[in-house]
Amino acid sequence: MTGAGEHGTRERILAVAETFLGDFGYHGTRLHQIAQQVGIQKASLFHYFASKADLYHAVIEEGFGETEQTVRRVLEAPTAPLVKACALVEAYVDMVAAHPARTKIFLRQSFGDAPAGFERALDLQRLLSLVVGFIADGQAARAFAPVDPLALVLSIIGMVAFFFTSAPVVVPGFAEPGSASVARIKQHAVTVVQRCLTDGEPPKLAAAEAAA
Repeated sequence: MTGAGEHGTRERILAVAETFLGDFGYHGTRLHQIAQQVGIQKASLFHYFASKADLYHAVIEEGFGETEQTVRRVLEAPTAPLVKACALVEAYVDMVAAHPARTKIFLRQSFGDAPAGFERALDLQRLLSLVVGFIADGQAARAFAPVDPLALVLSIIGMVAFFFTSAPVVVPGFAEPGSASVARIKQHAVTVVQRCLTDGEPPKLAAAEAAA
């Protein structure tokens, strides 16, 4: 198999594993089911991943890497603080909408559903601190209202996670990829952030952009 072919197979394995881990959790996921879905033999999985734990780590690494790249790209953009804050929210909603299973995996981790010895807390805290620090810096520069930065970030994470994991159970069909509800969720989350960071009616983003 060529290098390109191997890479393609590895990516398919990761994509299928992400879905299984989100739906069934680490302990409920079976490697033979992943292999069958990918269209390979179970033994072939071990050519790419040494174990189920190794596969789990790879899925988490890919999701975390994509998230960190997106956050840094938005924060490094030459735009006004409020524009960046709204762009962060929009990017986060887009990522969760595209990969809802990642959020399910994260929620399952909070209940201990992960390989023995799994630890990503420090990396997650580093990424969280990056966003919280951005808001705190904006407050110091009087660009944002004096809201609790950590509470705000965690609130948005929790709200968006609920919309894409639990809300569809209450309202079947809600938050399906490409549905109008995804745009609705994005607008709602952006409005919440705007109001929290401006202590009231949010200013027009066009004006904020022009002031950047």
